[in-house]
Amino acid sequence: MPDFPASRRRRGRASLIGGVAVGICVLALWIGIEHELGYDGVAASVVGAVVAGCIAAWIRIADL
Repeated sequence: MPDFPASRRRRGRASLIGGVAVGICVLALWIGIEHELGYDGVAASVVGAVVAGCIAAWIRIADL
């Protein structure tokens, strides 16, 4: 296995902005679907925020 010099990978600003934008869109869609299905409440919104945060993190981490 070749020995490469240690270098720090810099993540681009586009992945940060993209992750945040996707997270906001997922949360907006979640809240819209939640409202249409009649599941209005704090618990459903918290679950939606967690799901949106996980998807935003996935976009940020996956776009190295």
